[in-house]
Amino acid sequence: MKIGNIKTTGATLALTAMCFGIAGCSMPGGEGGYSPADAANGAAFRVEASEAFGRLDPVCPFTDDADQLARYDEPRARYAALKEWVSGTPFATDLAIIEADYQQYWATNSVDCGPKDTEEGMIQFNAELEQINIRLNALEQLAGVV
Repeated sequence: MKIGNIKTTGATLALTAMCFGIAGCSMPGGEGGYSPADAANGAAFRVEASEAFGRLDPVCPFTDDADQLARYDEPRARYAALKEWVSGTPFATDLAIIEADYQQYWATNSVDCGPKDTEEGMIQFNAELEQINIRLNALEQLAGVV
């Protein structure tokens, strides 16, 4: 996988804006909004969400086969249900941060994808789906869904 250059100015500006946005969500003393305690409590959630979210919408899919790609439907539905479950909680902010980071990264980077529908690629695809399931299980547990 070959990753292109980061557009420093745009990425730096976006990161700065995100930091100010998060800081502005909380009043002095951490009352209301997304507090430092919420950030600390959400750390494990963000790690799992980061691992799951990028895998749900791969930049370089392992296949072009519609039947195989349909295997993403169930984990995407689980992620959508999780997102709905945490709506109005600090975890919703954590998910928004993860999603924005992912979108920003791929807005400023590129990749040359390898061949699709190879035997090795399909083995990796199965492993990716397994990892998504593991990460979603962890997220659901952390969010109190299960």
